[in-house]
Amino acid sequence: MSSKLPRARALRCTPSCYHAGPLRAARALLYSFALLANPACAETAQGPLAGASDAWSSAPEPTSPPAAPAPPLAWEGYGDLLRMPRVTSEPFTSRGHLPLQSVEVRANEVARAHYTALVTDTVFPNGSVLAQLPRSGTGNGYVMRKDAGQWSYFELDSRGALVGEGAVAWCAGCHVRAPSDHVFGLPRAL
Repeated sequence: MSSKLPRARALRCTPSCYHAGPLRAARALLYSFALLANPACAETAQGPLAGASDAWSSAPEPTSPPAAPAPPLAWEGYGDLLRMPRVTSEPFTSRGHLPLQSVEVRANEVARAHYTALVTDTVFPNGSVLAQLPRSGTGNGYVMRKDAGQWSYFELDSRGALVGEGAVAWCAGCHVRAPSDHVFGLPRAL
């Protein structure tokens, strides 16, 4: 028995040496599985790399650039304006609205007869719509609409979007001097 006792002691002292490779491999596998199961543990267990910055962890999330503003919508009556018959036989240069541009005048059915026979005492009925639109596709258009005995004025951009509306002060201020119910006639050359 005495021969087995020293040998057992010797084996007890050496199992870590004898099994060190497989135990380390098993521990490494278990540690890897633990990291895969909980990535947060990996950061806290290992810590940041020496000399590495952790600024990324407190940086704001990247954002996309702001979207360009949507183009303004066309005035609700713009499609109707384009379908209105022309009152002018050919385009002319408007001297009443700046900048000077080649325009055509359109009138709805309510206003058409009154506009084509315009005299000093002409009074337009409610529902009359008159429009001076640019021929070039650029520039601004101008619209007058009469409701409840009052004219409203609208300025539209080249796409038909509203630039100004209502009793636009400069429109009303000029059209109050018109010879017939706030309406100017066509140039005499036409």
